[in-house]
Amino acid sequence: MSTFLQMVNQCRVEAGITSGDLSTLQTTGGNALSAESTRFKNWINNEWMRIQADKDQWQFLRKESVFTAQALTAKYTPATVGAGSNPSFTAAQFANWKRDSFRVYRSPDYTDEMLAGFVNYDQWRNIYQYGSMRTNYSRPVAVSVAPDKSLCLGMIPDSSGPYYVVFEYYQAPQGLSADTDAPTMPAQYHDLIVFRALRAYGYFMSAAEVAERANTEIARIYPKLLADQLPVTMSGPPLA
Repeated sequence: MSTFLQMVNQCRVEAGITSGDLSTLQTTGGNALSAESTRFKNWINNEWMRIQADKDQWQFLRKESVFTAQALTAKYTPATVGAGSNPSFTAAQFANWKRDSFRVYRSPDYTDEMLAGFVNYDQWRNIYQYGSMRTNYSRPVAVSVAPDKSLCLGMIPDSSGPYYVVFEYYQAPQGLSADTDAPTMPAQYHDLIVFRALRAYGYFMSAAEVAERANTEIARIYPKLLADQLPVTMSGPPLA
């Protein structure tokens, strides 16, 4: 695993900087980074943010959590889900729901846990928010996502719960700040961040040979990351 500080120093070495490794990236306690070192720091962080944003279904951004559904309440914003006794989920870290991941249970020993199927929002609205169904309450068996990314339950939970909703979500891109911060993607791909930052340095310096060498390494590493960290496409059964 490479830390933020280690990746900045590695990139500086790859770029041919001869002033020695940095001991910290922080600017507190009288320490001041040079303009050059600040650029390397920013390039590493920016490229890590961009890699996270490249795909919305990276496996390394996939997280799991649970929340307690409120009686007679159909919709839940990410902030609502992250409130209360749910330290494993915060709205600031949320990007999107994993739509096939929802399960609902009421019993503490999970004996009644059931999958909750996903339906599109128009279908959910026309079934569970129409006529008498607006005030018809029972155990949730389906979920949907509203245009504002609120989570929608159907049926609307009744008062016999509490009902616990287990779910997965994709984390929003998270930056690097502390010296010891490390990217959440597998360690064998951390060099990708370094070489993307090196490419930025090459473009900044108009050093075509540096950018070309960086692109060669990026072309070697990035397809491996894609193959390892994107969902596997499964073939369906034969039609006949």
